[in-house]
Amino acid sequence: MMVYVWSKHNPFIHMSFLGLFTFAAAYLPWVLLGFSVLVGASAWADLLGMIAGHAYYFLEDIYPRMTGRRPLKTPFFIKAMFADEAVVVARPANVRFAPPPADELHRD
Repeated sequence: MMVYVWSKHNPFIHMSFLGLFTFAAAYLPWVLLGFSVLVGASAWADLLGMIAGHAYYFLEDIYPRMTGRRPLKTPFFIKAMFADEAVVVARPANVRFAPPPADELHRD
């Protein structure tokens, strides 16, 4: 299901399967389904994941754009269990995320 939704959100990313062939990410669920069938595994888990992913993608992304309504809202009692405040991340002044400039390296 997550692979299906990810592939719908990133359809133009180029991917490679086992180094054998390349394809667009939109076809990733189908490639994985074909591989499952090729190795003799049951395809039901992949098919059910694709159905659930399609239902979620439609109800979360497509349907709200068409109607302006969101049928998949988080219930209030779940929202109430988590803080609604913004998270503040402090960044100390002496922490470097890149190497120092060249003129600071040799101050002898």
